[in-house]
Amino acid sequence: MSLGHGIILGGMQEREDNGDRRIHLESQKEEDKPAAWIGIKRAPGAHRIASHLREIGYDIEVIDYWQAWTEEELKQLLHQRLRDDSFFVGISAVFPNGGAGTNDQMHAMKMYQIQRALKKEFGHRVDFIGGAQNISAIIGYDLDYYFAGFAEHAMTEYMKMKRGLDHELVVRDRFYYHANRKVIECKHDHPAFPHPKARQRYEDRDFIRSDEVLSIELSRGCRFQCKFCSFSVLGVKGDYTRDADDVYEELLENYEKWGVSVYTITDETINDYTEKLEKFADVVKRLPFKPHFQGFLRGDILATKPEQWQPLWDMGLWSHFYGIETYNKQAGKYVGKGMDPDKLKQGLIDVREWFQHPDRGLYKATIAMIIGLPGETRESFIDGFNWTIENMPEQSVLFSPLTISQNENLNMMTNPSIFDKTAIQSGVFREATEESMGVNYDEIPESMQNIVKFYLNADGIKSWEHDTMNSWEAWKLFAELAPALIKLGRSVGPGIFYYHRYLTGGMNTIEDMTKTFPDGSGATGSQIEPYGLPHLQKHLEIIKEYKRKKLELGAG
Repeated sequence: MSLGHGIILGGMQEREDNGDRRIHLESQKEEDKPAAWIGIKRAPGAHRIASHLREIGYDIEVIDYWQAWTEEELKQLLHQRLRDDSFFVGISAVFPNGGAGTNDQMHAMKMYQIQRALKKEFGHRVDFIGGAQNISAIIGYDLDYYFAGFAEHAMTEYMKMKRGLDHELVVRDRFYYHANRKVIECKHDHPAFPHPKARQRYEDRDFIRSDEVLSIELSRGCRFQCKFCSFSVLGVKGDYTRDADDVYEELLENYEKWGVSVYTITDETINDYTEKLEKFADVVKRLPFKPHFQGFLRGDILATKPEQWQPLWDMGLWSHFYGIETYNKQAGKYVGKGMDPDKLKQGLIDVREWFQHPDRGLYKATIAMIIGLPGETRESFIDGFNWTIENMPEQSVLFSPLTISQNENLNMMTNPSIFDKTAIQSGVFREATEESMGVNYDEIPESMQNIVKFYLNADGIKSWEHDTMNSWEAWKLFAELAPALIKLGRSVGPGIFYYHRYLTGGMNTIEDMTKTFPDGSGATGSQIEPYGLPHLQKHLEIIKEYKRKKLELGAG
């Protein structure tokens, strides 16, 4: 008998080019060929929390891809599932979170409306709760409690409260969006890491497919303090690395039960310590199958530590996401990434060539860059951008202008970045207005004007300027480069990063996708085709089949 029951409506993560294009790669060895990647992923947070609560005696069911369900389907499901001992319905904010594009905003509003309709019908029976690191991602939902940060321990205390037991839950009243919100700040009041044995366990009722990609966490937090980043959640104190045997058992169980062998590692920085890579490479060597991984790596560390290459290969981690940000030495040094640009560039080439050697033959990288860091000029960014295009062939490029949050919204975030907290106080940045920046939207393509207007005028985002660039100049450069990059088929960014969202969420059809991107970039189906348009129909069929099976569970 369980201690209580709950339902989590899990989101779906964006398809990611650096993993999705595995299906187009050829390996030198048949046994090293990766499994097919279906392009949609389950939100890991929902399953992490569910796994943790199940461990301590609660019955928690995850309903994945909830944004692809209709209001009527979700009502039918909740009528089936809710019980006398049900405490909550959890809402994942992974997808979508509001975004800047017109379709993105429409989709977010659609989900807000559905959630409010669910609460109106079932709110007298259960709490509606949700969470995210940045509470602004869920603030549009009408929830009883808003969890900010890693929530396993906080959810334990919440369940004690619901059962009338002594608890240590701290609830703060915050006034956001013209309404009072009950906020639980997990970072401040609860440990962020449950324990070294923190497996993410799936159940038969999750209907895991052998050809999908699951998420796995090897460690939590980041020891670096990049000034623009809000994801160094834990800092450097303590050991937040998973137990090796626990990771082994998780990988083996998922393979034996479901046939899964491909994963996204959700760590903020995978290669912060070489010893960690060696530890998990040894885990993989013990497995009776060859897994494949993708995840976030510090490119500058990898470039200067060739001793990390072999353990990464031994792990099966050949799909890399690098937060390069800039090749400008001054800008890099200012934000905490001050490696000599020439050494960094040569290191990236060396890494690519090593992984692409005929003895190995598998490599996929995404290079992420930020437009507008202090010291960066238009010319220096274009030079770095062009170098990446020319010297990292077949790799993807993701870039976006620097955004800085308004001070009044800092308390929405579990861990605001250094820029968010001190940009103006530092004396490097100055607040700016459209007038002071000389904004003229006629200077950018009409197809890009909506997204630029959104970010230059959005609540919670500060318009900034420094000695070498301002917000408008950064966004103008973005508007100039993005369409060209999409046409090259080299971007996971504007348009391509979002295109499946509108389809799987029911906002568009495949026919829409063949005409134009819904974000207004002007890219047509001919540019989408290399990124997997033929697989979109499969995505729809997978979600339809999943919903059917979930509803049938409670039909009898």
